[in-house]
Amino acid sequence: MKRLGLLITALSLTATLLSGCDGNNKKAFLLFGTITNELVSLTYEQYSEKIEEKNDFIIFSTPNSVCTCWTSFRDSILMPYRQTNNLLIYTIPFLEFFDDDNLKRDSYGLDFISSAQTLGIFKDGRLIENRPYNSTHKIWDSKDSFSTFMEELIIMPTIIDINLTKLQNLYTQNSSFSVLYYDENAESNYLHENLLTNYARDNVGNMNNLYMVNTNVNGIKLTANAYDETQWQHFKDTFGLSEVNNADLGYNNGFVPSAQYIEPDGTNTNGDVIKAQTVYLNDTIEASDNPAIFEISSSYYSLARESVLTYLSDFVGDKIIEGKEIPSEDVLINGENVIWENDKAALYHDPLFAAFLDYSLPQATYVLE
Repeated sequence: MKRLGLLITALSLTATLLSGCDGNNKKAFLLFGTITNELVSLTYEQYSEKIEEKNDFIIFSTPNSVCTCWTSFRDSILMPYRQTNNLLIYTIPFLEFFDDDNLKRDSYGLDFISSAQTLGIFKDGRLIENRPYNSTHKIWDSKDSFSTFMEELIIMPTIIDINLTKLQNLYTQNSSFSVLYYDENAESNYLHENLLTNYARDNVGNMNNLYMVNTNVNGIKLTANAYDETQWQHFKDTFGLSEVNNADLGYNNGFVPSAQYIEPDGTNTNGDVIKAQTVYLNDTIEASDNPAIFEISSSYYSLARESVLTYLSDFVGDKIIEGKEIPSEDVLINGENVIWENDKAALYHDPLFAAFLDYSLPQATYVLE
């Protein structure tokens, strides 16, 4: 009887766990968030592209009038909810669903009404919730009802864009955190669209926050919207991306994308507060005597740095990229620049970056308020 009881208990637990997983799998995974308290308006082409790319996202079709049902809901319920949960929320204006000849375009199932809003939630590019405004439904005038309603439909983001001010504030508090520096170039885009997206999906509901800083903004790479090399280098030195104030873990003059795990001391932004670091797809490639072979002459993952990358202590795979030979068909030559094709380099870099995340994120305790 005890054996049977244990068996029934185990089966019940398994069923519960599977049910929980199935419940999550039915929800939209809003993997990437932001602290910017704005709604993002899409054109019809941008809306279609998100669907074709099989994205998960929240969108509101907005009315073709100054409608208090929309503006009141937006300002008193939606925007506070967005800010509390760091959500990236999109809107598409009513008129975007008509072409230049005033013919209706495909809305992919989303209702669009000239006098009121419609809530749409997409999962894998498929509409899973289409909820036009209805004055009798409490989600449109109750914060609690809207929050409860949304919890059944979405998984909150854990990879969250922050600005320079928020980044600076992270170093003045006592909780550990992980931060990824990126820009809008090919390497960062490839990381975002592939490894980061897949990692977040694989760890949904079980992943501490990763904070991201876009460096291609005023105050970091730019001054008055123009590239400022001196300011950019100062930033990389200040935050330990380069070797200047981070001799062991910094990489030359500093590169993005790079990620760090930080245990702040309330003051410093480099040196001992940086406990782990990784650099993605920033290797230097040179020709060899054999025209069919190129060599990686410089990489963050070098023999000299191996001993300080503690997150690789139990790593099974290629820890050293510097010195590797790669076939000529795996590189692109652009003038004097030799570039390792992203999908080929990722075979080496993705496991290393994932190892960094596996090590750092469970230790990262800071949660945005």
